[in-house]
Amino acid sequence: MNLTTSSELSQTRYRIAELILEFNHPADYPIAQLLPSFRDFQWLDPTDKTDISITVSVAKAPIPEDMGILRTDESIAWGDRFRFYEKEDTFITTISNEQGNGIWYLQSDRNFERSLLYVPASTADEQGGVITWMAMMIFGQASLLHNTIMIHASVANHAGRGVAFLGKSGTGKSTHSRLWLKHIPNTSLLNDDNPAIRITDEGVLIYGTPWSGKTPCYKNEQLPLQGFVRLQQAPKNEFEWQTGLKGFIALLPSCTSIRWNKELFSNMNTILEKIIAQVPVGYLKCLPDAAAAELCHSYLFSNE
Repeated sequence: MNLTTSSELSQTRYRIAELILEFNHPADYPIAQLLPSFRDFQWLDPTDKTDISITVSVAKAPIPEDMGILRTDESIAWGDRFRFYEKEDTFITTISNEQGNGIWYLQSDRNFERSLLYVPASTADEQGGVITWMAMMIFGQASLLHNTIMIHASVANHAGRGVAFLGKSGTGKSTHSRLWLKHIPNTSLLNDDNPAIRITDEGVLIYGTPWSGKTPCYKNEQLPLQGFVRLQQAPKNEFEWQTGLKGFIALLPSCTSIRWNKELFSNMNTILEKIIAQVPVGYLKCLPDAAAAELCHSYLFSNE
């Protein structure tokens, strides 16, 4: 069966940050049940143009002897089970299954707009986890063609406006969001790990996504983006605005992009430049206390 054209495939569609992500899959493959974090993003209108397509096959992956150039085998999520290759006009991602007797094999076109995923025998939990992660990786690249970028951040919704907290793993992004939830009235959590940011005619918006790290916060919501704050643990609380190049440098490490596609990487830099021209960037040296949240809030919402 030719999975790229077969009429025997069913379609399950999701709308994330205004982009349509479509899974093409065998009719009896339970994609919706495997992806519970996507539930609130499901899109039933079949007439809207598909922006990103992932075709799922349960057939054995046709793994070639020559996989191309190994670009990286480093993955926090998958350890030594992970490989990422570049071959001609495609990228190939492989992850060994938990049993060690099968390979998740993903072949994506140059811009990740179209991908073919082969699913080996594995548990439902592993299938859901790997497909969720693969979709996040694909979306993070393909969205760069649409004035959209994914970042690693925890996002607080304060009075209908989003604040994105950035920092290295373990810096305290989630902790700082929770300080806002506890000490800053009218605050809730939008996303705790992988929000999307999109430049629109109405300004820069930040979106909840089906990807939120270890925190189950999968909200299909969008907010005007009030500001970014890069966090650093420190013995006292200090806030400083980062303008121009400093703002760009503060955001860059938190962005999702692969450097092996020059077009996508260039798009990411262009999108960042446009974003920091419209959205302020702050740098907060802080303790994990209420005073840090209050200081940060006073700078970002000085007119309240």
